[in-house]
Amino acid sequence: MVRDAIILAAGMGTRLRSVVDDRPKGLIEIDGEPLVGRSVKLLRRAGVRRITIVAGFQSSLYEEFAAPHDNVRVLVNPAFEQTGSMASLDIALGALPDRDVLILESDIVYEARALDLAAAPERDATLISGPTRAGDEVWVCAPSGRLVAMSKSTAELTSVAGEFVGITRLSPGAAAAMRDAFRRFVSQYGHGRMDYETGALVDIARSCAIHVPLIRDLCWGEIDDEGQYLRVVKEVWPAIVVSGERVQ
Repeated sequence: MVRDAIILAAGMGTRLRSVVDDRPKGLIEIDGEPLVGRSVKLLRRAGVRRITIVAGFQSSLYEEFAAPHDNVRVLVNPAFEQTGSMASLDIALGALPDRDVLILESDIVYEARALDLAAAPERDATLISGPTRAGDEVWVCAPSGRLVAMSKSTAELTSVAGEFVGITRLSPGAAAAMRDAFRRFVSQYGHGRMDYETGALVDIARSCAIHVPLIRDLCWGEIDDEGQYLRVVKEVWPAIVVSGERVQ
């Protein structure tokens, strides 16, 4: 059972300024509940005890959110405007002991069963779903159930197993390998704009088996732009609440 989780929340969410104020994406509220607030509750219910939020843009707002929550801490990526999500993940992994960890993106809404990954036998895995048709999808190539590649273009993949959800489990060995991949990237390119999933996770999949469990009918959504926000508000959130998954 995984007891630690990291929520990646450093992004600016510039494509959402037309529908929300200057809050970070993870603090967008639906029915009065911030996205990260729901994730924290679901993680607790799944047995996770310690949660690290990596903030950047408007980090003080995450500190205010975390203050009343036990064992929720905020780390800050001070270079969030010049780096990618792997830089934020690197900061969090460096501050955690060598234990299995769940990694979540801050801007996703999902059914509770997505976190069954915390109790799964595969210690290195990234969750996929069937097509959401939400736009801006990341597709996963995983012959025999193991990660090979990811892309926003299906034409770049030899096969498509499903859609990347944004919930990943790592063992200490895989986490260390991702940090090493990030250092190689910075050394080669001279900057830290590496994504943790399409960049580092795919990189280590060449030598480390990353399992790709599929929940074909998973109800979930990511909020990157106005269209995705409206889809989550009108379709995903009501479906989850109707199914009895409003988390107290």
